[in-house]
Amino acid sequence: MMKVRMLVLLDILHELTDEEHIMNSKSLLAELNRRGHETDRRSVYRDIEALTDYGFDIVTTSKGFYLRRRRFTLAEVMLLISAVQAAPFVTRSKTDQLMEKLTGFLSVYQQEGIKNASNISGVKFGNEEVYRTIEMINCGIAAKKKISFLYYKRSIMRRDVVQRRGKRYNVSPYAMVWVQDRYYLIANMDGKEDIINFRLDRIRDVRIEDAPVRPVSEVSDYGDEFDAVDYASKCLNMFGGEVKRITLRCDMALLNELFDRFGEEIPVRKDGEEHFIARIEAADSDGTVNWICQFGSKIEVTDPPEVRERVRERLVSAAALYD
Repeated sequence: MMKVRMLVLLDILHELTDEEHIMNSKSLLAELNRRGHETDRRSVYRDIEALTDYGFDIVTTSKGFYLRRRRFTLAEVMLLISAVQAAPFVTRSKTDQLMEKLTGFLSVYQQEGIKNASNISGVKFGNEEVYRTIEMINCGIAAKKKISFLYYKRSIMRRDVVQRRGKRYNVSPYAMVWVQDRYYLIANMDGKEDIINFRLDRIRDVRIEDAPVRPVSEVSDYGDEFDAVDYASKCLNMFGGEVKRITLRCDMALLNELFDRFGEEIPVRKDGEEHFIARIEAADSDGTVNWICQFGSKIEVTDPPEVRERVRERLVSAAALYD
């Protein structure tokens, strides 16, 4: 019973104390008694000393005791909760479950303080298989095995429609990346000679196959190891394509935008007082064209000619809608 009592005491300190809420020995004894563990003041002191010796950061003050250092600080829990709430691929029910687990790292008083601060609303997708999908894909990547799955998209009737008439996708998985609040599988599909991105929230019924993955060096410029960070930085809006060096003439107001998107290592130089020249590496894709077009006249592609022409055609086409 002594060992159980010590664990109950730790629960009490975890749940009911923090730097602003200190419990004296009398309060601890009363709470232990309420939870079915009668003891005396001396035993409480011994238990606290044993827990402290084991490594728990229990602070003793003139007013009593409180648990100071936890696995996660209040700020860390708030950041994690905000990320979970903002992630569309985490369904509402999974979001609630994760929030309950994360707030469990805090005292009850800290939990009350973050209820309003972490009330982020947003679009949530309905695929409840997302946890299993992540686990299965991760197992496939770790085992260097191919995986197969069904892939769904939404129809105009707001129903999930299986793609390829229910035929399974067979792919070599290389990585999972979280970009712009979307979670993607980066893979090579059987019969293709490039890398393809799949939305994880649209993947269902994942199976690990016996076949080994295709080496990433056969379908990309990467060597033995796939560089997910580099890949994601070049595939704007997660559209794949041939990576090219693109020269942009930009309004000076977009300098931070370029640094935020491509990193502060990209080459830049002033071009007069109002503009700068930047050289980036990005996929020649609809994603890159869309990203450039959103800035209108504030960005001009000067090289290569084929990317400049694609942007020109897209802008002309868009302008024609308003003629």
